[in-house]
Amino acid sequence: MDGNWAVGIMNMIDKIVKLVYINVLWIVFTVLGLIVFGLMPATASVNALIRDLLSGKEVTNIFSEFWVQYKTSFIKSNLVGIVFIIIAIFLYVDIRILLGTDSIVGKMILAVLFMISYIFFATLLHFFPIFNRYEMKTFNYLKLSITLAMSHPFTTILMVLWLFVVGVLSLKYTVIIPLLFISLISIGSNWLSMKRIEKKNLLED
Repeated sequence: MDGNWAVGIMNMIDKIVKLVYINVLWIVFTVLGLIVFGLMPATASVNALIRDLLSGKEVTNIFSEFWVQYKTSFIKSNLVGIVFIIIAIFLYVDIRILLGTDSIVGKMILAVLFMISYIFFATLLHFFPIFNRYEMKTFNYLKLSITLAMSHPFTTILMVLWLFVVGVLSLKYTVIIPLLFISLISIGSNWLSMKRIEKKNLLED
């Protein structure tokens, strides 16, 4: 009995150490890619490793696996990232301009922009779990991500809530940011994708 308890504790410590290591690698490789070009492939790499861990796959060499995923996804993830960045800038600028408007038309447009922002954000959350699972043309990832965000609203809301919880905890306990921030976000989004969408065979290989 005591032996099982000790093994359980050791396994838990091992998983936490791996999560911290993955989070640190995300920071390092994001910076190595000059942030702009490193963020997307580094985040894709995190999601690939987290997915393996959630699936029960033994990941013996975290750095090697991360590096392989980073190189493999660098171009494709950055192409999608460019699209996300352009849309994000467009939404940010338009919302900033319309925030001070008093006209009814302006407020209606602002409401539409907020709705589009939610869809954009939800699409981003769905993107990384499917990016590492499916091999398809670059912009088909965007179409599938949008489809999932719209067709599975409850799962999307759970993803947003999970991100909100992690964000609040990270602001309260800032040590989470360098140690576990992206790993925790990835755990939530991938687990929800695997359990609520893929497990129900709503996506076909």
